[in-house]
Amino acid sequence: MSKVEIISKTEGLNSYSNLNEEEIIAAIARHGTIKDDKGKLIKYLMDNAHWSPLQHISFGFKIETRRSISAQIFRHRSLNGQEWSLRYAEPLGFEEIDIRREHPTNRQSSTQSFNPKWEEIQWGGRHDGETYTQDANTAIKEHLKATENLYNILVRQGVAKECARDVLPLCTRTTIHITGTFRDLLGFLNVRCDIHAQKEVQDIATLMGEAMEKEMPNIMSRIPWRNGMFM
Repeated sequence: MSKVEIISKTEGLNSYSNLNEEEIIAAIARHGTIKDDKGKLIKYLMDNAHWSPLQHISFGFKIETRRSISAQIFRHRSLNGQEWSLRYAEPLGFEEIDIRREHPTNRQSSTQSFNPKWEEIQWGGRHDGETYTQDANTAIKEHLKATENLYNILVRQGVAKECARDVLPLCTRTTIHITGTFRDLLGFLNVRCDIHAQKEVQDIATLMGEAMEKEMPNIMSRIPWRNGMFM
């Protein structure tokens, strides 16, 4: 399960020191004029898609996820990122894999969760040559346990972590930090809240949007961000 929290945000100084994020945006849009208009300018900016004042506010996030998902987040080049390094530290374990069916027509999507089963022949031991039923969830758990054991053996034998990490799977847990302007973060939500995004990154984008919604409710309430493709 991914976790998301805001760990930094823009704060005003000097004449802007008593303003919240939305008030800073409004003041910047007025080129320094501070006016209590009950959110009328914010409403106008959002209703007319005037995004440029939003680039003067930034948020930083700490995100706990898996490496297959962190790679997708780092594809957004306008966001600044930092990731847990496996050159120096032990891996954080593995995330559970939600096995879903391939979508019949859309290669960018998957459908419902399931646990496929198949028959294999047991080699060795008392049941040598017997056929048994294997399922995906059990097979994955056995594979991850074997991978974890192999990694630990390599490290104990003196193999550098930067080499041993190459045997680790994409479901290896990681912690990343990303920081971006509010406008660029909305661009991230625009793509990653969309139904075509992978479910796991959709979940992260939704948590990020909800966190920013708490900080700037007037702006976020005027943007249909939850379904993506709004910009």
